[in-house]
Amino acid sequence: MASAPQPVQDPSTPGGTPPHGSFFTTLPGVLTALAGLITAVTGAVGIYLSQGDGSSTGGSPPSALPSTTEGAGPVPEGSGQADPDDLPNGFEEDSMNEEASTLIDDCEGGDAGACTALLDLLAVECAEGYGASCDALWYVSPPGSAYEDYGATCGGRYDWTYVGVCSQL
Repeated sequence: MASAPQPVQDPSTPGGTPPHGSFFTTLPGVLTALAGLITAVTGAVGIYLSQGDGSSTGGSPPSALPSTTEGAGPVPEGSGQADPDDLPNGFEEDSMNEEASTLIDDCEGGDAGACTALLDLLAVECAEGYGASCDALWYVSPPGSAYEDYGATCGGRYDWTYVGVCSQL
């Protein structure tokens, strides 16, 4: 009769007893598990926050109105060179009052004072809640100026998500 085979000894523990527990009960295992959990949570939060941010630069606004601040921010002050040629075709006739239309014509004629007055008028009207004035302010203001930011944010009521569509909000 043949004798029973001898059990094979764990090569990682020569002459000793096999370790008790698993990898996740050791310090490296716990740290690995913790790192994996942090990575998963961070990824899930990032995906959640990136969904529905609605960053569009034009077109029609979403059907649900975004939350606003308590009103318009402070109207920018200073001088700047407006560029009425940046207004879309037909925008002036459809959306502007007579005073703004006159200032646009004078500004196009080279009157720097009219350009500054146009920016100031549009900023004040934007603060009063006239979305078309906010849109016009964004179109004609110098890039990177306080006027551009004010018009793009509908007078500080929204973020830059609604650039050029303040009149539709």
